[in-house]
Amino acid sequence: MFDVCVIGAGSIGSSAAYHLTHESQLKVCLVGPGEPSEKTTDVEVFGCHYDEGRITRVIAELETEQILALRSTLKYEQLELESGLKIFKEVGFADVGHCNDEKLEVTNKLSDIFCEKNGIDYEIFDESLASERFSYFVPPKGCTGRYVKENNGYISIRNLVNACQKVFSQNGAVRFNSIAKSVVKSKGGFEISLGDGTVIHSRKIILTCGSFTNYFDLCQGKKPDLNLNGHTVLKFEISDEDYNKMAELPSMIYRFENGTYVYILPPIAYPCGKKYIKFGHSVYLDDPLAERLQSLQDVKDWYCKSDHPEARKHLSQKFSEIFPSVNVLSQQLDHCVMAMTATGRQYIGFVQEDVFLACGGNGKTAKMALEIGYICAKSIVAGKWDYDLNEADFRIVYRKD
Repeated sequence: MFDVCVIGAGSIGSSAAYHLTHESQLKVCLVGPGEPSEKTTDVEVFGCHYDEGRITRVIAELETEQILALRSTLKYEQLELESGLKIFKEVGFADVGHCNDEKLEVTNKLSDIFCEKNGIDYEIFDESLASERFSYFVPPKGCTGRYVKENNGYISIRNLVNACQKVFSQNGAVRFNSIAKSVVKSKGGFEISLGDGTVIHSRKIILTCGSFTNYFDLCQGKKPDLNLNGHTVLKFEISDEDYNKMAELPSMIYRFENGTYVYILPPIAYPCGKKYIKFGHSVYLDDPLAERLQSLQDVKDWYCKSDHPEARKHLSQKFSEIFPSVNVLSQQLDHCVMAMTATGRQYIGFVQEDVFLACGGNGKTAKMALEIGYICAKSIVAGKWDYDLNEADFRIVYRKD
């Protein structure tokens, strides 16, 4: 019998397992398959952490996201020391757009307040700053925005997961490299049936299954209200010369006058030896490049989709407009799935006694995952919400059907 079983071995689940074994003597297990060697529809579940670059930023639309992102960032150094893996790169972050962009104006005001409250320096990102520091970059016309260097940049989401799991294993916890098919209440706890036929028992459960939350019998008959949004990213391979020239480029959200945007990861050296700049389109549900997904098969097909010509064309065009002097050596297109909540905030809380859930990242999980895992670990051990933010801000909305 385990004290806590964490179901879902992505960024939040691995973070929760890390915190559980790091701060207690509980008997803990983590359930979930590793990254597949190749994407095929024979694979039962996928994760959005199969990559090197994810933006981390304190510039955000919600104060809760700002707080969770900053606290996650402040925990990376300790995890890097314990695991020996590099996670965080402090290159900064910029949110830029046209001076009449109302959403950007709201974000700017909220970010100014947060940065001043927490002693974080920021700068106004305008055309003058762009030309002085990033001569290869073409900013939006009439550009305005915010640029924050401290505690902003990007993380290797793959290394975050690997680091948490490495320390988790070093601390003597157990890993089951399979999916959880069902969770049933049993005497003294829960019975968890795995895809490989294994049955395990645990007194308490943390559920962190992301986009796959509702496809298996895990939530005691409840289904969180999630809309699944198929998303496309395009990585542009660049030369060593451009890689070195663009070393100071921050992570970025680049807003257009039609209300959409692209997010940009600065040049990252991948394990294969290539250097990529990554572009992704806006994460809004009504973005024309997004795909609404319904069934489990829809999700698996999307992860394995070979191409998306419209997205490739759009992102290639935007790359040429923003970095006209940068030569592209090759492209690599990839897909992921974003679980969008009914509240626009993350779902974090108890499903019932001894069952804690964290899902619905709205395309923003990576920057907050380490701290959300901490909330999961603290709360499941305490048997109640045990964090200094308002539990109601993360309330779980369930489907009525």
